[in-house]
Amino acid sequence: MKSQYLMKLYERIEDFVMERYSGEGGFMMSPVDYPNPAATYYSISILENIGKGFKEKDRCTTWLTNFKIESIYSLYYVVKSLILLEQKSIARKRLLENIYMVLENAFLSPVQKVYEIEQEFKKLNYISELSKLSNSLSQVFEEKLVEAILGHQNEDGGFGLKGHSTLTSTYYALNALNILGRLNLVERKSVLKYVRACERPEGGFVTRPENILPYIEYTYYGVEALKILDEEVNFPVEHIKFVLNCVNRDGGFRRTVVLGISNLENVYYATSLLKTLEAEKLILR
Repeated sequence: MKSQYLMKLYERIEDFVMERYSGEGGFMMSPVDYPNPAATYYSISILENIGKGFKEKDRCTTWLTNFKIESIYSLYYVVKSLILLEQKSIARKRLLENIYMVLENAFLSPVQKVYEIEQEFKKLNYISELSKLSNSLSQVFEEKLVEAILGHQNEDGGFGLKGHSTLTSTYYALNALNILGRLNLVERKSVLKYVRACERPEGGFVTRPENILPYIEYTYYGVEALKILDEEVNFPVEHIKFVLNCVNRDGGFRRTVVLGISNLENVYYATSLLKTLEAEKLILR
């Protein structure tokens, strides 16, 4: 049975999301923004995570079908949103119309900063998923993606710039390899040790073992990385409490317990965590 606390929280979250519905089909990152595919994907996912229906599916499908795709990121979120709306044939059509974007972006750009390599891994994560969804790219193409990813596993088991692993890069690397069916090529014991080192007994995950303050996105990456490795978190109740302590008055979530404003991405991470960690079974208040 769903707790009264979660029921009321999910109602507030639904209001937070629907305030960002544009009326023309897509969702906005803020109530005064323009609709975009990323905000639309996050919003539909959030509503699904909290068990709320979305009545404007047809209008949203039309908006996504007509949206002008100009980057690999917008392509990814258009396709993923259409799949959530159970429009797989339209999603595949939109993907194949823009398959050149997948081919053009299937590489790791030379970078010097940790943040930059995280973005490159995120890109390859999207490329890997779109490649599998298209079912039209060669095995050689996918093997090159695998090679590029595996070349960035460090001695500590994590992924990232040489000697500078982060949980963010590690999650994206594991997810991409899992999508491509090559997870068996990872040094599993060492990468699991790295992910475990980022888990905090008091709740939440950090992006590096030496860091102290957990963030909601790192907690999402950590929980998902363990799920990919077929492992359970060590402190499920503490992680749920950490997430709930990030709730803002507007029904959204901040990045940490101590600071941050609400946005759709944070709410997506939070509701995904509450669903994966089965908060309804563990939280009774």
